[in-house]
Amino acid sequence: MKLLSNAALSLLLGVGLLGSCKKEEVPTYYALQAKPGFFNIGVLGTTFSTTGFATKYGPGKTIPITAVYNQPDGPTTIAVFQATKTDSMQVGSYPAAGTFNPTFRTTTQAIAYTVPTTYALNTTVRLDVTMTFANGAQRRRRINYTIAN
Repeated sequence: MKLLSNAALSLLLGVGLLGSCKKEEVPTYYALQAKPGFFNIGVLGTTFSTTGFATKYGPGKTIPITAVYNQPDGPTTIAVFQATKTDSMQVGSYPAAGTFNPTFRTTTQAIAYTVPTTYALNTTVRLDVTMTFANGAQRRRRINYTIAN
């Protein structure tokens, strides 16, 4: 029994000594990115719906995209990119200049986007809407749709 208590005491003493040693600092090889603010997209009507987008749009039709964000977060620009399996391009860049909507208690801004007429029917298009903030941070929201009649 005395042997067991001596072993336990030695173990505790050893753990205590190791815990009190000064640890070597490990260098950080990355820079933390600034925190982005609030940003979302949806369809604005009597309510704000993030799931109100249709899955199919006809060529030349307008998709009613509304960006919502908090003005105190320091938004600067809203960029819209479209991509298919064969190409991608930026289709618009807009300054963040929305108006405060008291119903939703946030800033809303309509974004103009027209479905391209150059793609074949049944082509899947991905829209990436990106908000850039004054501190360099970004938030991205995505919509997928298919070109149909």
